[in-house]
Amino acid sequence: MDQPEATGLRRTDGGLFKLINSGAITFKAFEEDILALESIVAGTSYLNLQDIEKEIVPDHTELSLKREPDNQYDAFAIRVLYKDTKLGYIPKSKNQTIARLMDVGKQFYAKVTAKEWEGKWLRMDLQVFMKD
Repeated sequence: MDQPEATGLRRTDGGLFKLINSGAITFKAFEEDILALESIVAGTSYLNLQDIEKEIVPDHTELSLKREPDNQYDAFAIRVLYKDTKLGYIPKSKNQTIARLMDVGKQFYAKVTAKEWEGKWLRMDLQVFMKD
């Protein structure tokens, strides 16, 4: 009697697949969000951020990102928000890929990694993450 060729695959009764498909258990291949961009926040010198800046703690503060497809200066504009306060934008030179992904439903957020006043400009360094 001939032996079947070894494929490295194992037979299963399908019970695990039935549980996953029924929603009884969930399976996530990756639990970590994906670092998509490191950048600064553009436009902070045009806003009054002195009061809100005190609440922003590097390595602890999470910021939301909102698309502005009707922005008159940049069709790929992405507004950076702390709570409901606009802090500025992802720079125009770095926003197109993330904007396109946001337009098809991908979700992003940012974390402040550093901040420092340089005259009227609040320099904020960000890491932008895509939610898995």
